[in-house]
Amino acid sequence: MNIESEIKFSLNAATIKATLRSRLIERSSVSKPKRKQLQSRYFDTRQHLLHKAGVSLRVRRLEDGFEQTIKVPTAGPVGMLTFEEWDVPLESSELDLTKFDKAVITRFNPRRRKLKLQPIFTTEVNRTTIQLQRGKTRFELALDLGTIESHGKPPRQTPVCEVEFELLAGPPLAMLEFALQLSERFELHPEHRTKAARGYALVRPALGPQPTKARDMPLNPDMSVGDAFRQIVSGALTQLYSNEIPTIKGMPSGIHQARVSIRRIRAALRAFKKSLPYDKRKAFNGEFRWFQQRLSGARDWHVFLDETVPRIRRNRPNARVNLDRLHKIAIRQRRRETNEAMAVFRSRRYTRLLLQFQCWLLALERDNRQWFETELEPFARKVLKKTRGDFLVDSRPFSRMTPDELHGLRKRGKKARYATEFFACLWQTKLAVDGIAMMKALQNELGEANDAAMARQILAGLQPKALKPSTLELVHTWSDQQVRKNIKSGQVIWRKFQNTKPFWLESKAGDS
Repeated sequence: MNIESEIKFSLNAATIKATLRSRLIERSSVSKPKRKQLQSRYFDTRQHLLHKAGVSLRVRRLEDGFEQTIKVPTAGPVGMLTFEEWDVPLESSELDLTKFDKAVITRFNPRRRKLKLQPIFTTEVNRTTIQLQRGKTRFELALDLGTIESHGKPPRQTPVCEVEFELLAGPPLAMLEFALQLSERFELHPEHRTKAARGYALVRPALGPQPTKARDMPLNPDMSVGDAFRQIVSGALTQLYSNEIPTIKGMPSGIHQARVSIRRIRAALRAFKKSLPYDKRKAFNGEFRWFQQRLSGARDWHVFLDETVPRIRRNRPNARVNLDRLHKIAIRQRRRETNEAMAVFRSRRYTRLLLQFQCWLLALERDNRQWFETELEPFARKVLKKTRGDFLVDSRPFSRMTPDELHGLRKRGKKARYATEFFACLWQTKLAVDGIAMMKALQNELGEANDAAMARQILAGLQPKALKPSTLELVHTWSDQQVRKNIKSGQVIWRKFQNTKPFWLESKAGDS
């Protein structure tokens, strides 16, 4: 069994030759380029049971024979694709699972059912590989140009043009720094999907990238502060990567979840700020904030068109105002803002940010070993106490707050909620669960109030006379009523939350 860690980028086929001739590659190469043709057939059941188990199974034709491989995702360096990999030689192109160790097969087929495996897609690529050395780090650069073709009827095909960096030996930081330098010379776009993942999406579009919420990644009380930060940020980056393609396709939920993932990254930088270098932390927070803002317009118009306008129609059914023009304008504005959001993940600025951020994270692990020896629970208590204090700094009733003050409260509440979600699992008490539920309910009320207020703001940004006064009046009236309704409901939760004892003051579950 081997552990394979890699990072991939798509690029323009026209730049492949220029990339290979790059002086940057020449200065670091320790081998001459090798070229070979690879054909790989991927197997699964009709129900895609292997894919559902997170397993890929292929038979690859080599120059001197055949090889079958099982790959399973595993934990690895932040931001990199890492797999456990089992390779066994074959005499022919026919699949033979008996050549694998039984323990390997049991991992994805514990009941030892007879699997009716069949080829589902094939990849054919011309691969050029070069081994590179940076200090103590040795890695392979592979340029792949070819296709993925499904075995269905009719067969579908998608092109492959990507560069892959695979770590061979040493720390990964030098390899990522090299990729960053190469991305400054050539337009590389992060590709967080394997060829197998792209093949499954080709066979069945429903298996392709879908808008993805944050996964639960509970912290272990035995973790250090550094371990906790790495796990939280890794989870947020995984969510961000999962929503790149849905955002590029203009999916509203993908754009929303991409914004959520960026907020989670910024929340982690804020929660751990006492342990992070000030300048770099501020710089990355500012850059992620810029990307978050680039996605906000699309999110606001999606909410307005899909939620606000239908609610106005339902709540004011007898209004003698034609909302068709408003609907058309909203569609046009949403398309414009969505195009901007889609462009964000295609930009070189995005590639640069991800690579710089990953390099910084790896450097933190290398240069701050004491951080990985610091006990987590006392640190978490301080963070939770600070964020709760900031949230409750203004404890007045909602009715006495201005819209700007409510907006500020909502932002402080988000910071407190993310910090609470990060660390509450260290206590695992009913008070912790109830506290998070209250914060979510409060954020929902304040969020709906903000969406209602945003309806007025985004219409104010339209060209003068774009809408009739009667239309504007209808939206404004609904907005005012909705904000008052949410403030009234939220006030009950707000008062209850203020009177709730912080859960981290309790003994943990199981403590005497």
